[in-house]
This record gives sequence, C-alpha cells and structure tokens, in this order.
Amino acid sequence: MNNPFISYKWRNRIDEITPSNLRIGTDVLLIEDANAIRAERIIDEEPFKVDMSMAIIYDQGEAVIKIDMHKYNVKAPAVIIIMIGQTCELLSFSKNLQGRAIAMSGTFADSLFTRTEGGYTHRLYSSMINNPLINLDKDQNVFSEYYGLLKNIVQSPHSEFKMDAVRHLTLAMFYGYSHMKHDMSPSIKGTNRQNDIYAAFLEAVGKYYKKKREVGFYAEKLCVTANHLSQVVKEVSGRTASDIIEDYVITEIKALLISTNMTIQQISDYLNFPSQSVFGKYVKRVTGISPKGYRKI
Repeated sequence: MNNPFISYKWRNRIDEITPSNLRIGTDVLLIEDANAIRAERIIDEEPFKVDMSMAIIYDQGEAVIKIDMHKYNVKAPAVIIIMIGQTCELLSFSKNLQGRAIAMSGTFADSLFTRTEGGYTHRLYSSMINNPLINLDKDQNVFSEYYGLLKNIVQSPHSEFKMDAVRHLTLAMFYGYSHMKHDMSPSIKGTNRQNDIYAAFLEAVGKYYKKKREVGFYAEKLCVTANHLSQVVKEVSGRTASDIIEDYVITEIKALLISTNMTIQQISDYLNFPSQSVFGKYVKRVTGISPKGYRKI
C-alpha cells in the first residue's frame, strides 16, 4: 500500500481556516492563529496523523506535545517542527497559548528534500525529525522574522518567482533551525549500558512497530536475550517492553481510525495483523471498544 493515508479531516480543517491571501495554492499555508487548528476535536483529545509538514512558532504559553511517541515540553518562545506522516498528540496546553504556523504540502516538501521510495534522505530532514523542538530565549525568536518575510512574499502582488522565493526562504529557515539546534543541544557522554540498550530499544520500536510486536524480535535486533531486554526496560522506564510496544501500536491505530478514511481492513493489513478479526480483538482488548466503535466516538 504505497499511500495508505487516503483522506485527512485535519488537512481539511487547515484549508478551512486559511484565507486566500495567506496561501500559495494548497502548497504553502500561513496560519495566523495556530489555536484555530484545535477546533477539530481530534487535535485536542486524540493522536492524529499529519498530512502536511508544519513549523509552529509559539509566541506565548506552554504545551506538552507528543510526536511519534516522544514527549516534548514547549515553553514560548519556541518553535516545533512536525513533518508529514508523523503521529502527533497535544497532551496539555496553557490557556494563554498563542502561536502561528507555516504548513507545507508533501509536494512542496519534495521540492526541498531528496526523496526515495523509503522516504526523505536529506540530512537536514533527519535533523528535524530527531530534534523537533527548540525552546528559545526572548531575543532569539528569529522564526518570527522568517514568518513575516514569508507573509510578505505570499501577499505580494507580483507572482513571478513567488514560489521559488518561498522555497529558498523556507530552506534557509530550516537550515537556521538545524544550526541552532546543533549549537544548543547538550552533549550526552558516559551513558551506562542499560540506558544505551533502552535507547536502542526505543529506536528499534519506532522503526519496526508497524510490523513487529514481539519482544523477542527487538531483543534479537539488540543482540540480547528477551529476558534481559525486558529486565533492562523495566528498570530504566518502570514499564514493560510489551507495554511500550503496545503504546506505539495503539497510538498509530487511533490516529489512523480518527484522521484517515482507511477501512478497518486496510489498517489491519497496514499494521501487519494476520486478519481483521485478530486486529479487532487487539483493539478491543487495549481500548475496551471495537475499531468501528472507536471511529464513531
């Protein structure tokens, strides 16, 4: 299934709130009030799949956001990058949260980064995936300046080279982001063996959870026994390895059920369940409700 994400309520919501003078077609959308995105209940209460890449510039307030099962504490001024295809969940936010967003289509992202059948290969893209958040000092919010420049270009009456100008400015913003992240990230030295195993486990789960759900598979990948992996994960995180794998899987299931028009059979196939019946029993066991029932909530 080359493109399983058939339709997104979330993308429709972004289109609805973006006037014509803040967009270039459907490829670049400037959202003046990022809070407006939350008008869809899926943004507030459930994980959702992202069908556009976004740079969200927070000017005020705080939030806790989970991106691909990793939790980030946002405190304005800050910028967070969410890339196309990622799973997101807004866990909490302060009443005074304010921000703006730049949303970019997959077509536009393809023009920025090298793409292969396996996904984007550009080192800059990898940097943003691995480090999506920068909490800034008050005098470092250069991303507000980028947003202002993009807005001037988008609203310019001169259409010639408009898209080229937006593309180059966006790349410059992303390179500036990556440079700042590199400069601001603390170096991690001297991690112990258990933490190394746990970090490798999380990395492997993030890569393979759509196809593999057995602890033994991940133990083999890490060249340790299943018992040893289970013990290490429990000691480091306080949770079982199976629970962590299950969290990844059920979060993906919820996001696909709520924010796409994939059929239940398609989701079952996409996540490598042996049958729709087994898939249904899995969802019912974990959530207490059937996939069809969950979709209707």
